[in-house]
Amino acid sequence: MGFDKHAPGGLSCAAVPEADAKMPAETDSGAAPIGGLTPLPVLLRMLSRHRVAPRYRHRARRRLLMSAALEPLRWYEKLRYRRLLASTEIHPEPIFLLGYGRSGTTHLHNLLWHDRRFGVVTNYQAALQPIALTGQGRLERRLAAVMPSRRPMDNVAVTADSPQEEEIALMNSSEHTPLRFMDFPQALPALYDRYLTDLGSDPAVLAAWKRDYLDVLRKATVLSGGRRLVLKTPPHTGRVPVLLELFPQARFIHIVRNPYDVYRSMRNMYRKILPPQVLQEFDWQTIDDWTLSAYCTTVARYLETRSMIPDGRLFEIRYEDLDSDPLAMLGRLYTALDLPDFAEARPELERYLNDLGSFEKNRFDLSAETVETVNEHWGLSFDAFGYERLDPREVAAQAEPDGAGSTV
Repeated sequence: MGFDKHAPGGLSCAAVPEADAKMPAETDSGAAPIGGLTPLPVLLRMLSRHRVAPRYRHRARRRLLMSAALEPLRWYEKLRYRRLLASTEIHPEPIFLLGYGRSGTTHLHNLLWHDRRFGVVTNYQAALQPIALTGQGRLERRLAAVMPSRRPMDNVAVTADSPQEEEIALMNSSEHTPLRFMDFPQALPALYDRYLTDLGSDPAVLAAWKRDYLDVLRKATVLSGGRRLVLKTPPHTGRVPVLLELFPQARFIHIVRNPYDVYRSMRNMYRKILPPQVLQEFDWQTIDDWTLSAYCTTVARYLETRSMIPDGRLFEIRYEDLDSDPLAMLGRLYTALDLPDFAEARPELERYLNDLGSFEKNRFDLSAETVETVNEHWGLSFDAFGYERLDPREVAAQAEPDGAGSTV
């Protein structure tokens, strides 16, 4: 389905009350932190700006040791490949996949990755961004051997060469990413907004972000043999003006999903990825309240700026439609955005979808409390994207004693 991109986007967001309850962060779960290979100078700057909680000092020390061990290889790569990267031209018409987290961007990314005419930032590059060119071969094989086979938050299969968000590559190479809030949650919301809805308000911050982001894309271009990049990171949903400034000929695909499913899935994701990541104390109520606020401001920003995208360069889609008939929706997408002939990619996509047939999604109960919360704070999503607003009283009345719920 499509939406009128010229519809007004100045929709208000309900205020989110400040949380009172203080709940300690969980202890280590054994999962590897995101950004565990941050360059030493970047990590030192971050640690000087943000206080580390006493019980997480061992994490900070461990990351410092890993970063220090990385420094010789990082400098080797920087010096050896400086001229190659400086001369690398990024395809001028990348494809940006927009959509708030847990809205189906990963599924769409994986589908387009199976059109081998496109390149992506891979899990390998994202994990080893500072030394991704030097590490080809041996380090790539070692990463593949130790990677989990599925993502912890949603059971999606992953491999070293499958697509990953550019934001993860930035977490392993730069301080200029909103995902740093996962290290320093007490810096919310300012740290997050600086590199998303506020990106561009400070020229120095914008210049630094552009430099580091383009470095990620140049390495992705080299590693993918110069192919046109399909790029996915949910924060891009609030960065349309900046992306157009970098790539005026870019194509954009925006995917939305039922807001009740998004909220439940976001809460689940943070409960799995934050405990082994944080360097500061936090409480879950604050994270839940911020999740409500961040969704609202990001979606509002997209609605306000999508009219900047020229006609024929934006395709909007619902996750539910893509999930029910992916080949038909992809065919429409390719035609609408004037992408290469879809027929050439179709056989590989059919094989991938057949293999995906047994994929089992996470299951969560839909509670009356969730419905009431989403209705109160995310009204703009129902208005803009046409999803049905449920009645929490009806949901409560229909609740089954065995806890059966819908899949997300």
